Amino acid sequence: MGKLWYLSPSLQEDNVGLGNYGTEASQMYRLADAITPYLDQYGVDFHVAELGKTLSQRSREAAAMGAGWYLALHSNAGGNGTAYGPIAFYDSAGRALAEKLVSCLLETGQKNNRSANVQQSSALYELKTPAMPACLLEVDFHDSETGVQFLTQRRNDAAKAIAKAIVELDGKTWSDAAPPKPAGTGDHPSAWAKEYTEQAKALGLFQGDGDNNYNWQGYITREQAAASLIRLKNILEGKK
Repeated sequence: MGKLWYLSPSLQEDNVGLGNYGTEASQMYRLADAITPYLDQYGVDFHVAELGKTLSQRSREAAAMGAGWYLALHSNAGGNGTAYGPIAFYDSAGRALAEKLVSCLLETGQKNNRSANVQQSSALYELKTPAMPACLLEVDFHDSETGVQFLTQRRNDAAKAIAKAIVELDGKTWSDAAPPKPAGTGDHPSAWAKEYTEQAKALGLFQGDGDNNYNWQGYITREQAAASLIRLKNILEGKK
């Protein structure tokens, strides 16, 4: 309870799904972007791994941060186009998280034809290397039409279900009454960019509006670009 959650979206940029799904990595980072506003809303301490970090680097980073949970986010393949539904793999200490994730996902009405949705594994790298309880969630199959439909058209349902599992295991009370501000508005950067935006704010490269909103995922005008470049120029000259 109350410990940092380390979220590790897939690194698989060459694993392409059915139709217009795109890559597993891009979709899982979009899913993380949809999850994190809920975690912010409930005051859950979390960190989303940067795309450039290897799995071994992520494991070390999670340990250095003192994370209490390690959650890998993936989409599945190998179902020959006929399998759909979530599967959560867990290490010896992560079963409670795996069962909670699957339960919350299936509560959304997600279609499922898997006989076993929760499985213990000692072979998966992201289960055997972290120094804290770990779970690898295969949210759905990206090689089936049913799975791709859930992963793309119902991404926010998946994000909400995953967030609910995290929030409740973090010892907090979940409520559907107050949805979070959508990602891409106000002061909510993408999960992968959060560290960079905080550094940019600290340096003074970007400044918010009168309500302290930065609109991080919005378009930048030439005026804003000019202002940021001059601020950067002043910072660099000040270091000489």
